[in-house]
Amino acid sequence: EMLLAEELSTILLNAIKEVPAPFQQAEVLRDLDGLSYEEIARRTNSELGTVKSRIARARLKIQQTISDYLECA
Repeated sequence: EMLLAEELSTILLNAIKEVPAPFQQAEVLRDLDGLSYEEIARRTNSELGTVKSRIARARLKIQQTISDYLECA
């Protein structure tokens, strides 16, 4: 179980690395750093809608990247 958790962690980190930089930044600030959408918008000097869109697109890309792994696990 511990090995599977480590493997999933590695797969997730690699999937995040494949996301384009602006989307990756917003996603990391939201899900790993726990910032609000408003805080991310201020930090990245972006509009709130842009931040939400970037996060949604990043999550979709990550989901697509790891879907094969999740089907096998």
